[in-house]
Parts: sequence; structure tokens; C-alpha cells
Amino acid sequence: MTKPLVIVEASPDTPLVWFDVAIRGGACADPLGVEGLHRHAALLARRGAGRRDRAELDETLDSLGAAVEVGVSRDAVSLSGLALSRHLDAVIDLAADILAEPTFSEDEHARLLRETPQVLDEIRDDDSALATRWFDWLCSPGHPYGRTSLGTETSLTRIDRASATALWKREVVADNLVIGLAGDIDEAAAQRVVTRLTERLGTGPRPVISAALPTHEARGRRVILVDKPDRTQAQLRFGHLSVGYGHPDTAALAIAEAVFGGMFSSRLMQEIRVKRGWSYGAGCALRRSRLPHWFEIWMAAGIDVAGPAVALTLELFADYANNGPTDDEVDFARSYLVGSMPFHVATARQRMQLAVRDAVFDLPNGFTARLPEAFAQLSASEVRAACRTHLRPDDAVTVAVTTADQAQAPLEAAAAGALTVVDHDEY
Repeated sequence: MTKPLVIVEASPDTPLVWFDVAIRGGACADPLGVEGLHRHAALLARRGAGRRDRAELDETLDSLGAAVEVGVSRDAVSLSGLALSRHLDAVIDLAADILAEPTFSEDEHARLLRETPQVLDEIRDDDSALATRWFDWLCSPGHPYGRTSLGTETSLTRIDRASATALWKREVVADNLVIGLAGDIDEAAAQRVVTRLTERLGTGPRPVISAALPTHEARGRRVILVDKPDRTQAQLRFGHLSVGYGHPDTAALAIAEAVFGGMFSSRLMQEIRVKRGWSYGAGCALRRSRLPHWFEIWMAAGIDVAGPAVALTLELFADYANNGPTDDEVDFARSYLVGSMPFHVATARQRMQLAVRDAVFDLPNGFTARLPEAFAQLSASEVRAACRTHLRPDDAVTVAVTTADQAQAPLEAAAAGALTVVDHDEY
């Protein structure tokens, strides 16, 4: 009999129980040309299940003082909830209905297809979200993480109710689930919850998630200017494809990103904000995902300094990739990361969520929680070696959401690579 992976973090301090059900797959496994299918199926499943339609399901949860929501990431679909201990069984029964007996109402299916383009319009109105959307798409062409979880106007026309239903039945099987429980729950109650969540599910094997990496990586610097009228700022993104979370150099890169753009004292913040006042904030991160993902830098500069900000950022990045952090910077970042970890594992819910994420990424139990031990063992020379190995400033992609008439010439002068201008609503 197939079983889900189960994580329990008991804490009887308050009469509350949190649960997360992660269904491996996520947006990166959407069929080519049908982007948005996982999101559509998940939202549709939440809009009616068992004997209840959407309104009845919401009303029942409200009467229990509970919440059940769905979410979609690159690597999983999640069903998450919160319940009072005394109502846990009733709430879990509702969650089990969503997993096992979603109605996939034709009316809700049509309504969701009408609503999603409005979300796309909202992203086009949000310069920061728009910059991220374009950067994800173009950072590493053909990469599964570059495909939008929302879909596009074209891909939404290819989503049908039958495909959403088939996807849900195929992927919502016990062997494909990671179930996390936290709060006022013991092992016996946890076993009862897991049984109720899975007893009506199919017993098929864990499906193979098709998310092939591109066969050829993009090389060389490129600039994509996303033209949007009447901007006073330029939302900027820089980066390239790097390694996945869990790579042997994960701890070294965490220290490296903290020094370069993860703290107020980081090099980016000091050079971009403190010394020049070009942006309120500037940061960087190696994106946390199961597959190799982006090392990404971000900021929002005034349109009049967008070109100089791009040139300086790439200059700083090149110097950092070649020379890495100093010994003192590594010591400070290590202390900062070790000191901040307790804030990320302070509650049972946080510990459970980190453990669920590790499991979805196929990492050993406790991988993230044990990172402080890895930080303590790293030398500054090992961090510098990781920078030289995994940071590639010569392949940095720059995305700027701003007004082309004012920003194109300064961006072309920034030595950031060949520049392409696109209209903001092309994607």
C-alpha cells in the first residue's frame, strides 16, 4: 500500500492545528502550451467538493472558524488549513473532500477562466511583478521555471475541464503527497488525520513529473527593456541560471548572497542605496527550488539613473564573482545567518513548513534546519570558491521595466549586452 510522507511537529501551547498537503508537481509540470493548468485545477478543486458547492464549503469553514486554501508553486500544489483542535476532524473531512471528491463544476470552471485574465492585467499594472514575470521567462529560455503558473491569454484558451480533472486524479495519490501537521496534535491524532485525508485517494504510483531542463544554456549578456509608458522608475532584475537548493554548495552560496545582497550592510545596499541613493532597496538570492534555479539581483532605480545603476551592479557582480567576500564579511554573514535561523524555526508551524519544503525538494529530513551547522564549518576560501564556480556575471540577463524613450540609450551604454525592446503587454 502506498503511503504519503508525513511530518508532525507537535506543540500543545494553543488549541490550533495547521496542516499542509503538498502534491508534488506544480507549475513546472504544466503541459507545454497549457501553462496555468495546475493552478486552474487546484483553484477549481477548492470551489466545491463532496456534497458542497463553493458557497456551502466556504460557509461550513466559516462556521467552524477554520480556513482551507490552495496554492501553486513551481514544484507543488498545496492544500493548507488551520483548525481549532475541537473542530479538526470536521475540517479534515472537508479537506479530504477537496482531495478526493472535487466537483469540478462546469460553472466554476467557466468563471475561473474569465477571472484569470484579470489577474494577468493586474500583473501588467504592477511593475515589480511584471519585471519578475519577464525575467523568469527569459533568464534561461526553455527552463520549466520560466513558464508562468498563471498562464497566458493563449494558454488559458487550451485549458478544459476534462484535462483539469484528469490531472487532479493522476497527481493526487497517496504516494505523491507530503503531509505536514503542526500544533495541538499527537501521533495518534496525526495518524487519524492522515488516514482520513488519504483513504479515498487512488492507489496508483507516484507520477513521473516531466520538467526537463533546457539542453543548451543561454550564454552572454542580454538586456530586455520592457517598454511601459510614463514610468519614473526602472524595475531592474539581473541574473542567470545557477544551482538548485540542496546542492553541496548551498550553505556557501547562502553566505555569499548574504554578503552581496542579503543584509542592510550588504555590498549592494551600501553601494546602491547608502552611497548613491539610487534605490530604496537592493538585494539578491539564489531562488529556492527543487531544480537548478536563478541567482537573481533586484532593485528599483529612478529612470534617470537606470543606466548607471545597471552598469555599477554588473561591475560589482563581476568583482564579487571573481574575488568573493572578505574573511570579515564571511564571519559577519555567518553570524547573521546563524543568529537569524531561530526566527525561522521558532514555531511548530514554521518547522513543519520547512520540513515539507525539504521533502518536496527531495532533500534529507532536517536539511534546512541543520544549515547553521554547515555555516559553522565553512571557511572564507570555500565561500569564495563557490562564488567563482556558480556566479556568472558574463552571462547575466538584465530586465528593465521602464519607458524606452528615456531609458534605452543609457541602458545601451551600460555594457550589459545586446538590448531588445518589448512592449509590456506582449507576454
